[in-house]
This record gives sequence, C-alpha cells and structure tokens, in this order.
Amino acid sequence: IGLKTVMEMIFLHDFVHADLHPGNMIVDRNKSVRGQPLRVHMIDCGLTVELGERDHMNLVRVLGSLIKRDGYAAGKLMVDTAKKCQATELDVEMFCRGIEKICIDDEQNNFLESVGDYITDICYLACKHKVKLEAAFINAALACEIMEGLAASLYPDMKVQSVALPMVLKAEMMHGLKGKFKW
Repeated sequence: IGLKTVMEMIFLHDFVHADLHPGNMIVDRNKSVRGQPLRVHMIDCGLTVELGERDHMNLVRVLGSLIKRDGYAAGKLMVDTAKKCQATELDVEMFCRGIEKICIDDEQNNFLESVGDYITDICYLACKHKVKLEAAFINAALACEIMEGLAASLYPDMKVQSVALPMVLKAEMMHGLKGKFKW
C-alpha cells in the first residue's frame, strides 16, 4: 500500500515527499471501507517538491524510459531537460551510452528493483560528463529507492515494477505521451 501510494504520488499527482522514511508514514485501518481497509498517511511534509506540468512531464519521460529499459533515451532526456549543461557533444554521447549500459546490464532485473544502486552510477556519469541532473529527478528517484528498500525488506518477493509500470503508463496517457517498451 505504501509503494502504490508513493508511485501514485510521483507519477500521477506531481508530488514528491523529499523526506520519506518509515517514521514519516503511518498506516492504519479504515473500518468503514470494505476490501482494502488500510490507508497510508504521510507526515512531516516540510520537504516536498511539486514540479509543475512541464517538469512533471519530463520526469515521467525520464523515469518511464528507465523503467522501460530505454537507457539511451533516458540519458538524452536528462541532458535535454537540464537547465544548464556544460557537456560537449562527446560528453553527452558518453553519458547516454553509460545510462544505456546501466539498463542493458539490468536486463535480468527490473530497473526499479535496484534503483538505489543506479542512482550512484547515474550521478557518477553526470559528474564525469558534466551533465547537470535536475533536482526533481534525484528527489523522485530517491523516493522510489526508499520505497523499494522498504518493500524489499517487508516483502522480498514483491516486484516493484508491477506496481510502478501501470502508474507510468497512466502518467504518459495523462500527458499525451506515447510510450514504447523494450523487452
């Protein structure tokens, strides 16, 4: 329920809780509801990010490309949506190829199952190739990583991808984007 709530928050409601951890989530029972009586309350929302239409659409495109394993497109989108980029054409190409390699190496997994591992790699590539990453991407990726860690510790067999992918598709439809899958 927490994972679904966070994915909806990021992909559908353009809202990222930037201080998300188990202490800031309260789960209780709503006895007036049949079927799914559990609900999640997010507290301590002093650090939040609301992106706005354009930046939310960019975030959906980048995370959607990563989830669909289109690393080159994700890298290109990260460069194209950055407000300041000091990268040369060669740096941009190497950055995009690096993101593509992360996705290729992840082929046996689902990107969101190990997003925390990839954030470090993406940040390294960005520094190495002078690509400025948008704070919204980092905040959303960290929120996904925290929920991935919580979900994995509580439910080791849970596949984050099965929760995230429908949210990405809904977000793409909401923004009029056409997605393609690389399986």
